[in-house]
Amino acid sequence: MSIPYLITALLYTFVAILAAVDASFVSWNLLAAFPALRWVRVHFITLGIVSQVVFGLLPTLVASLSNKPKPAFRWDVWLTLNVGFVALIAGFSGVNHAMIFTGGALIFSATTLLFIQLWNAHGGDAPASLKFYVTGLFYLLVGIIVGTVLWLNWSDALYIQVPLEVHIHANSWGFMSLVFAGLLVDLIPPITGRALGTSRDISIIYWGMALGAFGLILGPWLGGSLPPTISGLILHLGATIWLIVLMARALKASGRLSTPGGWHLLTSYAWILLPVLVAPLILTHVIAGGPVEATAPQPLIYGWVLQFGIALIPYTARRFFLKEERPQLGGCWGSLTALTLGGVLIWISIFIPAPAKGALYGIGFAFYALALAHPMKETFEIVRDGLKRIE
Repeated sequence: MSIPYLITALLYTFVAILAAVDASFVSWNLLAAFPALRWVRVHFITLGIVSQVVFGLLPTLVASLSNKPKPAFRWDVWLTLNVGFVALIAGFSGVNHAMIFTGGALIFSATTLLFIQLWNAHGGDAPASLKFYVTGLFYLLVGIIVGTVLWLNWSDALYIQVPLEVHIHANSWGFMSLVFAGLLVDLIPPITGRALGTSRDISIIYWGMALGAFGLILGPWLGGSLPPTISGLILHLGATIWLIVLMARALKASGRLSTPGGWHLLTSYAWILLPVLVAPLILTHVIAGGPVEATAPQPLIYGWVLQFGIALIPYTARRFFLKEERPQLGGCWGSLTALTLGGVLIWISIFIPAPAKGALYGIGFAFYALALAHPMKETFEIVRDGLKRIE
């Protein structure tokens, strides 16, 4: 993982801590929220921390697995991505349409450049994970387009009936699910000493997630059409459960489940399964969808995406930056406990009335802020040690 991306990820993690603390104060009526606060928080993790890892790691990882030389660092991609991200966040904060369009266009350009770079690595000795990465980036491009036109009120021009759901599904079930699965395919063998699964297992997971994401995007695009939504849900859920089973077997056999990093990886997927399992209750009108859809993305991103990163960001940084032969997974028992408590409290807050709702929501984000303290310290120490070696 390249040092510019690692430093930027560290910066965004610090801001994510501040955003979580801010969410607690807002919920307790100690501060006034600025417009689009929850989207700023979410995007500091997805387009902030996660994108830095994906853009900084994938070219080097794919090249190493393909027995090719390490690619040169692409300053154009790094600058385009991060200038676009800053413009997007500034646009969210002031609901400035011009800034949002500029930010979305720049991030789309950076993603396209990375997509082309990875696509050119296909064939020959390319790893099985490459198809996860390029398909995930394709879904990210879809998510960027829909997210941008959502803020600009251009959804009707693309005939998108429920643009917010399309945007979330493209980014979560498309981009992050596929890229994270690809990372597990590549990193579980060096972490545990055994393959994640057979080539047939990997193929089943890929097609289940890729086609499942398509159905989950098409359904809300058509206004909540049930056939594509339900079929996509079944395919994606089945592939995800099989991925979890294979990962749990490998982690248990290697003894990694005696470490907090192993549990961070495994329990992170509980938070992606929870909204998927609740979805049938919403579709059948057993519970109201509005409160769940408004709040569930927060524990999904902090519980699944952030927890996955807490385990793998320090591992990949130690392996590719510090060149450690047997790096440890990141996280500690305190970060694992705090993230779990935060997610549970926020989910409970969905189903209870005010004022207890706001109090629990605020306590949940306070736990998220505490959970980020150790990963922040861990990443800082890796950057410090790496810069000392360079000097």
